[in-house]
Amino acid sequence: MRALAALLLALAFAPAARAQVVDGVAVIVGDEVVLLSEVRETWQQYVSRVRARGEQMSQEDMLELRRTAVQTLVDEKLVMQVAKKQNLAASDEEIDEAIASIARDEKVSTDQIYAAADAQGLDKKSYREQLGRQITRMKIVQGAVQGKVRVTEDDVKKLYDERYGHAKPGVRVRVLHILIPVPPDSPPAKRAEAREATEQLRAKALANGDFAGLARKYSSAPTASQGGLTVFREVDAPADIKGAIAGLAPGEISPVVENAHGENLFQLLDRFDPSEVPFEQVADRLRGELMEQQTMPAFEKWIADVRKSRYIEVVAPELR
Repeated sequence: MRALAALLLALAFAPAARAQVVDGVAVIVGDEVVLLSEVRETWQQYVSRVRARGEQMSQEDMLELRRTAVQTLVDEKLVMQVAKKQNLAASDEEIDEAIASIARDEKVSTDQIYAAADAQGLDKKSYREQLGRQITRMKIVQGAVQGKVRVTEDDVKKLYDERYGHAKPGVRVRVLHILIPVPPDSPPAKRAEAREATEQLRAKALANGDFAGLARKYSSAPTASQGGLTVFREVDAPADIKGAIAGLAPGEISPVVENAHGENLFQLLDRFDPSEVPFEQVADRLRGELMEQQTMPAFEKWIADVRKSRYIEVVAPELR
């Protein structure tokens, strides 16, 4: 389940809010359509994320992001169609439990969860609908993909040996990390823009409980593809980072940390001395990490097969 939960935002299916203006059909997907307004909104979100990282985009880059937006929305339709056919749509009870679980993990009330979502432009109804879609997708992925993912005991023991078996004594900190880069010579306005974007990511992480998914989508750190997973010796951490994570309990998220690389967020997973960690204590977590690494490729294969079995037509000339 951990791998599936981490996959949700990495799939990047549902934009935060749907455009309300019906301005034409972009793509026909079975007996449903993707609107041009939906494509524009999702595309603009992708462009904003790239610009927030300070990256330059060519015209071809812009067109590639638009193609990605179209594919994202088509895949969303396909997954939800499969869910409808298999009667796997999330129930109100499942949504309630998901929100309660996020609140417990973050040690906040459900009202605070809704408030954090509202700060991101999602009212209570829209937030519940979006979370319901995520749960529905998780159920689909669980049934369609997880059975094809295989992690052997030898795989788990190999990862254990790499991470713990030959380590020197000393406390390590395991965190998830998001970096929004800011060049050293950037003007104050650019730094303020990056900080605001990072504050918004923190609010999203508190609202949806998927820090790793946000790291995959937004972070420019080298560990972004692994959900931001970073392990370091506590004594070696820079003073600003050490101070930010010092009082965190497992699962809690740091305030925004500004340093020479940009704006940073950390979610503390745990502290441990690798020389003292028995295999039995971490085997399940290591198995979950390995399953997570295999789940995305398995899902991509599954959704490609679904595309082949459905009628899909791009009808908007500008998208062909």
